[in-house]
Amino acid sequence: MTTDLLHWDRRRFLGVAASGLAVAALAGCGLGPSSTPDPADGADGAKGWGGEVVDPGLVKPDVTFTDMHGNPFPFREKTDGKLAMLFFGYTNCPDVCPTTLNALARAIEKIGDGPGSAPMVLFVGVDIARDTPKQLTEYLGRINHTFLGLTGSEHVIATANKQVFNPPIEIGQPDANGEYLVGHSSRVLVYTKDNLAHRIYDGDAVRQQEWVKDLPRLDEGTFK
Repeated sequence: MTTDLLHWDRRRFLGVAASGLAVAALAGCGLGPSSTPDPADGADGAKGWGGEVVDPGLVKPDVTFTDMHGNPFPFREKTDGKLAMLFFGYTNCPDVCPTTLNALARAIEKIGDGPGSAPMVLFVGVDIARDTPKQLTEYLGRINHTFLGLTGSEHVIATANKQVFNPPIEIGQPDANGEYLVGHSSRVLVYTKDNLAHRIYDGDAVRQQEWVKDLPRLDEGTFK
C-alpha cells in the first residue's frame, strides 16, 4: 500500500497554518512520525492489515461541527465509544472522494451484519462555499444513506484538520467558469471504541476487500 496520503489539487491555504506532523505529512507525503508501516500488511498475510498503524493512537479533534441536518455535532461527544471514520474532502472532488466513499459503502454492504457493519462514516466538506448541508445530503445520499456530512466555519474545519495532523487545506483559484479544485488529505482516520485512531488509511489506495477484512476487527478492538 502506498504511503502517499495526499491528494493535492492546488492553491491557497485555508485557515490554520501547518505545524509539526502536518508539515511532515506535506513534505514527505506520509503519515508523519507517529505512524509506522505494519509488518503484516499485505493481502498474502493471514493477519494482514490495510493502512498504517499509529502508536500511540491519535485523539479525536475537539471541535463542534454542524451536521448536514443543521444540528450541532460535538465530535468527541457524538462519537464516544463508537467505531467512527473521519474523512476530509469536498463534494465536487473528481476522484479521491467518490472513490474512497464508494469503496467504503460497498465494503459495508458486503460485511452485511455483525461487527464492522455499522461504522459512523463522517465526511467533512472542506469547501464551505459549495459543500452546503443540502449538497452534502444529496451527495452522500447517492452513496450510502447512513453516511453523515459535517460542515462548519472555516476556522472549525481548519482546526479539526490541524488537530488530526493533516496538511492544510488549499482552495484553488477559480477558472473562467468559476470552477476550482481543492487540495485535501486523502487520509481516513478510523477511531475505535477506546476513542483513539490506531489505524489510518490512504483513501485513494485502500481496497474494498481491506475494509471488509479490517472493519470487523477494528470494531472488536483489534488493530494489529
